Amino acid sequence: MTTLRRGGLALVALLLGTGAAAAQGAQDAQGLAGLLPPPPKPAAALQLPAAPKPEALLRVPMSADDEMRFFIDAASVRRIDSHQLRYTLVARSRQGADNVDYETFDCARAAWKVEALWQGGRWVEQPGSEWLAVDPGLAGVHGTLYQDYLCSDNEVDGDAAAVVARLRRGIRMAPSMR
Repeated sequence: MTTLRRGGLALVALLLGTGAAAAQGAQDAQGLAGLLPPPPKPAAALQLPAAPKPEALLRVPMSADDEMRFFIDAASVRRIDSHQLRYTLVARSRQGADNVDYETFDCARAAWKVEALWQGGRWVEQPGSEWLAVDPGLAGVHGTLYQDYLCSDNEVDGDAAAVVARLRRGIRMAPSMR
């Protein structure tokens, strides 16, 4: 094979490789044609709620809540858009110790993240907090919230008042009711 012919084949291979890389880049920009979840939307401005009050805490009924009991502060529930809402979650141990955090829940991504922790009588923002995936098969509080109280068809199920009403009644939605 002549040098000129080898050079031409190398040029063709280079161009094909560049085209394939460009096509792959275009797929990556589109989330691999829908195979990967879309990147999170830019966060809405964070407005921290008041401290949770005992009379506003709504128990999240769990199938197994021997060690921890979970509550949502009704006054803190805010719908951000059709896919996201924020709320204060109180996790209370049998001994009465509380862990309190302010969370964003994304129904479209089935994920949640901690925005702030209640420490020393004030909110401490958590700007580096990572999104955590909800595993609906688990009996954890976020799976229960996702399946039974907050989301339907990858969207927030109703406005903040509807979410609070479901929590207040303690009604877990059956899949046929969604």
